Amino acid sequence: MNIKKIFRPSLLKKFLIAFFVVTMVPLGIAEYFTMKKVEDELKSVLNEQYYLIIDQLRRTVDEVYIGDWLSNLKTTAEYIENDPYMTSDLINSLLNAKLNQIDEIIILILKLTDSGEQLSTMKNELVVELYNQDPEKVAELIQFSGEMNDENFIIRAPVILPNSKQLFLPIEVPIQWDDGQRAVLRGVFNLNSIINFISSEISIGARELYIVNETEEVVFSNNDRFVSGDTLLYPIMSMVKSSLSGEARISKIEPFTYKNVGYLSNFAVSQYVKWGIIVADESSRAYAMVEEAKRDIVKWVGLAIILCVVFSVFFARSFSGAMRYMTTIAKKIGGGEFDVKVKVNSKDELGQMGESLQEMAISLGEAVKVKEELFAIQAEVKIASRIQQSILPVGGPNLDGLGFGARYIPMEGVAGDFYDFHVLEDNCVGVLVADVSGHGIPAAMISTMVKVTFSQQSSIAEDASNVLNEMNRLLSGKMEDQFLTAMYLYIDIAKKKLITADAGHCPLYIWRRKDKEMIRVKPKGMIIGFLPVINCPIEETKLKDGDRLVMYTDGIVEAANPEGELFNDDRFINLISTHQDVAPEEFIDIVVAELKKWVGEDKKTFEDDLTMVVMDIGKY
Repeated sequence: MNIKKIFRPSLLKKFLIAFFVVTMVPLGIAEYFTMKKVEDELKSVLNEQYYLIIDQLRRTVDEVYIGDWLSNLKTTAEYIENDPYMTSDLINSLLNAKLNQIDEIIILILKLTDSGEQLSTMKNELVVELYNQDPEKVAELIQFSGEMNDENFIIRAPVILPNSKQLFLPIEVPIQWDDGQRAVLRGVFNLNSIINFISSEISIGARELYIVNETEEVVFSNNDRFVSGDTLLYPIMSMVKSSLSGEARISKIEPFTYKNVGYLSNFAVSQYVKWGIIVADESSRAYAMVEEAKRDIVKWVGLAIILCVVFSVFFARSFSGAMRYMTTIAKKIGGGEFDVKVKVNSKDELGQMGESLQEMAISLGEAVKVKEELFAIQAEVKIASRIQQSILPVGGPNLDGLGFGARYIPMEGVAGDFYDFHVLEDNCVGVLVADVSGHGIPAAMISTMVKVTFSQQSSIAEDASNVLNEMNRLLSGKMEDQFLTAMYLYIDIAKKKLITADAGHCPLYIWRRKDKEMIRVKPKGMIIGFLPVINCPIEETKLKDGDRLVMYTDGIVEAANPEGELFNDDRFINLISTHQDVAPEEFIDIVVAELKKWVGEDKKTFEDDLTMVVMDIGKY
């Protein structure tokens, strides 16, 4: 054998070397960056898909269930607190009614802070059955201190009943009457209803879903890898646990490895309970496949030199074509073509990646349909908002001796706040400000009913008490579980006479400029819509030239800053006295600007509807 001949340079050998250097190396580099591009496209698409899923799960926990429970409990507490005629029998009747209205509540207790006396109602058969299985834990649900500091509410830690495998959430809301007596209203809610809803109504495909508490214990699982009561060992738990000590949040998509298996995951933290909601997907291996393909390129190029340059070129081209095809598909999906068909005939990793892309396109298509439906609903809300704006008065009553300004700011597109007036003969006017419980479309529909009922009261507008009594008669039984607070003023400008009637609403403030005196007018009337017959008391006040009358809804004084501190009546009264010389509309602008500073300039809306009517009497 002629060794020198084997190593002798030849044109073919030079060509093969040159071909490899000029073609194969750049081709390998190109393949690597093609993979990187696919990875970036997939990351964008997957992140949106995971966000939609985890956001739906978080909203179910925080808004559909716990937020609604808290709102119901606060509404009940406000009603008990604001009704001066509420007896123990009436409170018991109210608690029983609320217990029957809310499926998820099993215990409702009102406990007086000073005496320790308590009124309670519960779903007896269910509570007795639970008590027979877990007596100590059920006693823990019923027995509580009845003391709170300055919190608006407290959501206690969930209580697990180990024998019955039930999970309950105690929520407490404070009550303080005008005589200084305090109480705490506790509701105990069944958290299993949330878990049952998530497991039966929310589709997440083959993904793993876990709800964990702050001790890393699994509260709910949709698979057998980690079941309820297990400690979740996934590495992402370190991020979840640190987030549980902060504010509610949704993470970006996070990759991790567990037992040599790659996962993609993201999580959300509940606003109310220390729960982490985790979605992980072993089948979405797109990232891992791309990384594996990058590493294989180097091995493949080296193997191609040993086996055959021609085979290497052929394999690289076929592999490159498939990856370019995958990139094209990913771009189409990213551009919104969710009906695209992925055609990959191979059964290897490329085939699996193609199947993953196809599944992703279908899932995102469904998610986009949901988003389009949401946009349609938002468009309808905008139309409803314009309709609701149209039922509000345009301008103010054009009367000599009366300066007038008004502002209505809904928290959402539509709201439950409302104001209107009747201009009467002899330079008199009747003004109404009302606030429907709750927010959004239901409250807005009821406010439209309020408009209709108020418009029918012009013939009795001088009788302030009868105006509200008649509105209650017309609205009673038509408001489902909601109610209405309202204040009505009859003003005789010539005689400088004011008659105020109240139905559980915020007080009227009268700033007497000449005497630098603030007068608080608050007849204690019952709310509208709860009882078929009410009797709203009135209070008559002699007005003076220069008096400023300020009517408003509770969204102003209950606006909270980022630390949870309320704007409160003292700050509002200070604004009224400090800015006494500006016109009514200009004063309202000042109040709105101060509220925006208070809640934070970064917030686009307030947390409640705002309505304010300001009137100046005579000249100053």
